[in-house]
Amino acid sequence: MKEKLTPVVAKVLPDEKDRFFEATEQIGTTPSNAIRMFISAFNRAGTFPFEIVAPKVGDGGIADARGDTVALS
Repeated sequence: MKEKLTPVVAKVLPDEKDRFFEATEQIGTTPSNAIRMFISAFNRAGTFPFEIVAPKVGDGGIADARGDTVALS
């Protein structure tokens, strides 16, 4: 019996969504499949499956979807 899938929901900026859909199409996959691949890689690694780099000092941090600055520590 095939395992039932469950939705994952995330809010992103419209431009980010459009760029993501275009990029996944260019590499021959779907947004849903790309998210499933990321989740699988994250779970195998127990963390992000790539290096996370903090912005340089003085860059002002990273703006989240609301436009608020997020400090990385």
